[in-house]
Amino acid sequence: MKNLKLTKFNVFAMLLIPFVWIYELSVVAPILGSIGAAFPSASTFQLQLIVIIPFFTSIPMSVLAGKLAKRYDKRNIIILGLLIYGITGMLPFLAQTMNQILICRLVTGIGVGLVLPLPNAMIAEHFEGTKRQRMLGLATSVANIANVLDSIAVGFILLLGWRYPFLCFSIPLVIMVIAIFGLPKSDPKKKPTVIVKDRMATNGIPKIAWALVAFMAVNWLFFAFNITNMALFMVKEKIGLPWMIGIAICFPGLASILSGAVFPEFYKKTKNYLVSISIAFFAVGYVVMFLTHSFATQTFGNLLIGLGSGMLTPYILNLTSQKVEANHRDAAYGLVTSGIHIGYLIAPFAQLAILTISGNGTPRFLFGFSAVMLIIATIVTLFIAIKNPNKIVVDIEEKSPIEV
Repeated sequence: MKNLKLTKFNVFAMLLIPFVWIYELSVVAPILGSIGAAFPSASTFQLQLIVIIPFFTSIPMSVLAGKLAKRYDKRNIIILGLLIYGITGMLPFLAQTMNQILICRLVTGIGVGLVLPLPNAMIAEHFEGTKRQRMLGLATSVANIANVLDSIAVGFILLLGWRYPFLCFSIPLVIMVIAIFGLPKSDPKKKPTVIVKDRMATNGIPKIAWALVAFMAVNWLFFAFNITNMALFMVKEKIGLPWMIGIAICFPGLASILSGAVFPEFYKKTKNYLVSISIAFFAVGYVVMFLTHSFATQTFGNLLIGLGSGMLTPYILNLTSQKVEANHRDAAYGLVTSGIHIGYLIAPFAQLAILTISGNGTPRFLFGFSAVMLIIATIVTLFIAIKNPNKIVVDIEEKSPIEV
């Protein structure tokens, strides 16, 4: 479907939805210390659970949202998800116990899951070729812009007390109002008939979607290793001043904003080597993090990590639209985008497994381990790109409205 009938406001509304992709994480993670001080009897596990518990509901709801989109208007599903997201996100402001916070956060995940996959599905529905790649790249950039802004804003709002950052979840309600007036309708009963080539047909969710969700989860797993360990790393290694921690956490997101914005051009130039180059950026970033003893070199490492991860996300989303038949695309996007939260969810458990096996749980060792794994991945994907280029990438030129 072409984007000729879309207004600039429609496009703006569509790109605004990814603002809340990881909003529930970036708002809450910086305030755990203050919550722990307010609830001194709470265990470390309970505090960590505040961050990750929405993922237990967002992941299955993301898959469900993709299936619901085959029967109901995506616009209405997004609006409902934003409503649940905003209201339940703010409820911990009134909480008196740790369990009340956890219950509210669990329900918030329902709203998150309903919203997560559908902007990408709408982009795939309304855009093709290079325009689709550009929109998917911009969607990733918007999500990272939110992450950067949240990290900065929450630090100031926290001065008022641990409850007040939860009021930031009024933002999804503002976005909901914009969605009501700006999102185009997406009636599943009125989708055009298309001729599909070079896609994997199936009666259910295509097998390629399961491979792509694993790819997405691993990408965000390694990204989460950096974000969730940055504060501890800087404190233990005595790198920078305390106020620099928030800035350091912003740099991977800033780099991802850039890489998402230039994704189409980078895709055209690198073609089937995009994956290898992106993972190489990722790997070099972790090598720098493993070796760094200064804020300047750490910043450089963070930027490389953000560039690598930020390029892979729109690539995976674009590949989903290219490799999955149109009638299965909504369900596939529901599955693939859930990989974002799967990566964040399994990160602490993967880190615990690395600690158990190696006996070394320091952030520096984790960064070194990540570098080794990503170097191996770079070599493997480069070999595949050289031997089987069609396995890595398909034609990136715009396709006709009849043959997709």
